[in-house]
Amino acid sequence: MRRVLRIFLVWLVVWPLVMAGLVILRTIGPHWPMAVRTLVLTGVLVPLISLGITPLVAWLIAGLYRQ
Repeated sequence: MRRVLRIFLVWLVVWPLVMAGLVILRTIGPHWPMAVRTLVLTGVLVPLISLGITPLVAWLIAGLYRQ
C-alpha cells in the first residue's frame, strides 16, 4: 500500500510542475522545437523530482505510518 501511496503522491506533485513548465516554456520559447523544450523541461524536472520531491514524499509517508 505504501508504494501505491508514494506513486500517487509523487504524481500529484509532478503533474502541476510539468504543466507549469510547459506553460512557461511556451511563453519563453514559443518557436523552439519540441525537442529543445523537452530537453529544458526534463533537465529541470528530473533532478527536482529525484533529489527533492521523491525524498520529501518518502519522508511524509514514513511520518504517516509512524503515527
